[in-house]
Amino acid sequence: MKKFTLLLLLIPFFGFAQTWDFTNTDDGWIELNTTSTMQSDYWELTSINGEIKPGLKLTSVVPAIDANAVYVLAITMKNKSATGPGQLKTRVSTDLGNHVYTFIGISKGDTEYQTYYADLRGNTWDEATSVDMIKVQFFHSDGTDFTGTGNEVFDIDKIEMLAELPQTERNVYNFNTEEDNEGFKPLNGSIAGPASGLLLFTPAVDQYAKIDQIAHYVDATNKFIHISLKNTSPLNDQLRLLSAAFAGPKTMEISVSDATVNTYTFDLTGEADWTGEQMFIVGIGSLATEKTQDDGIVEFDSIIFDNSAAVADNEIMSFSLYPNPAKETLFINSSHTVSSIVIFDITGKQVLQLAELTNNQVNISNLNPGVYMVKVGDNHNNYTTQKLVISK
Repeated sequence: MKKFTLLLLLIPFFGFAQTWDFTNTDDGWIELNTTSTMQSDYWELTSINGEIKPGLKLTSVVPAIDANAVYVLAITMKNKSATGPGQLKTRVSTDLGNHVYTFIGISKGDTEYQTYYADLRGNTWDEATSVDMIKVQFFHSDGTDFTGTGNEVFDIDKIEMLAELPQTERNVYNFNTEEDNEGFKPLNGSIAGPASGLLLFTPAVDQYAKIDQIAHYVDATNKFIHISLKNTSPLNDQLRLLSAAFAGPKTMEISVSDATVNTYTFDLTGEADWTGEQMFIVGIGSLATEKTQDDGIVEFDSIIFDNSAAVADNEIMSFSLYPNPAKETLFINSSHTVSSIVIFDITGKQVLQLAELTNNQVNISNLNPGVYMVKVGDNHNNYTTQKLVISK
């Protein structure tokens, strides 16, 4: 059974970090525009038909939380409806009477708990000393009010105030593991997959659409970021890179209505503050307004930080498959040294993975007839994907 936990040392009646884990109790929280059922180790909220902005609220924060010692609000939950809301809006009120708002993209149809982190840092938060109220509500992915139907169910496992974001270093994101988004969360849009080695981002229209890396930091001794993607939109022609290390976004024109994956490289060698451990955000928009013009899907193949500008010069690596259709043996010829081969079936499930090629051959005799995607990577962490047909 879970227990009420204080994560850091407490001074009487004044705390640093705190957890509400809803073990047979609502821990002082109240439901907003929902009905609720207290389970043994989580709180189940159900939307009410016709009521907008379902959620929950804490109006009495006891013990008081030191806003100088914490800055992360963490929500661990399941959004169980596949047609439910796609965004969390958090509002944290401080002793100054100010409100700190964050917007976090969330997954739908959850069968496992997901944890979402709201970074509260900023001028308003930095001036505060304590927390007076916390509110968490559900919205559509584009930020508009979500109206309940009575069928949306939210299992709230725990809510925490933390002293820091729990992060690990990661410099290569290749989306090879099915349904592992590798720490990216959408803002003004939604993500799906990864499937067949691709993370799919659907931006909301007329928004600053982004995918935010919240689980991992980058070693900023790496000065180049290579973003490989296929842009299916005919109108969204701008790629943006954002970080606290530089003022304003870095922008780049990208092609539209892509038939294949293209690679774009940002050079950060001239950024004096790109040092240490850095977080980053990748945005999609248009050169005309910086906002999206349509909801064309962006298929992210890989995002890689390194110290090589070679990918910008070589563009995407090329390789050939033969025979295609194939039966027992597949041959791969590449312009680069192949360091990984991953094969996915048509549902996006990984069915074969190799760390190297022997005589340029892959044994596919155990794979059933059908259509597959072959994702090949080289020793510079470049990746590209092609379709394969297996016939017996």
